[in-house]
Amino acid sequence: MRRTICIAVVLLSAWFSSGGAISEEPFKYQSKGRRDPFVPLVGQHAASRARLQDISSANELVLEGIASGAGGKKIAIINGEVLKEGDTIGNLEIKKVAEGTVVLSVSGKDYTLTLEEGGGKSDR
Repeated sequence: MRRTICIAVVLLSAWFSSGGAISEEPFKYQSKGRRDPFVPLVGQHAASRARLQDISSANELVLEGIASGAGGKKIAIINGEVLKEGDTIGNLEIKKVAEGTVVLSVSGKDYTLTLEEGGGKSDR
């Protein structure tokens, strides 16, 4: 019995080391009409948007959502980033997050972003 187990272990280790069960091809998800679970729901197109550190104009900002946390504190999702009042990133400073709007400053100039039903849109 012990000899059979040893032979099986040697054969299996030889099979695995030769790449028998491990594919060298990268994994490709077959969606079959479903959403790819490996793509984030929020900010999935963030690579095409300007990063918040590099913002030089309010025209580059997209308000994607506002959520309320514990104690009624609100957070904003702007260009795929989660931000709260007082956050400063590069030239961008979040001044106030309210129900449906965010007041912020870009390079010292104040703007108000308004969340609309169909998604985020900025008002200047």
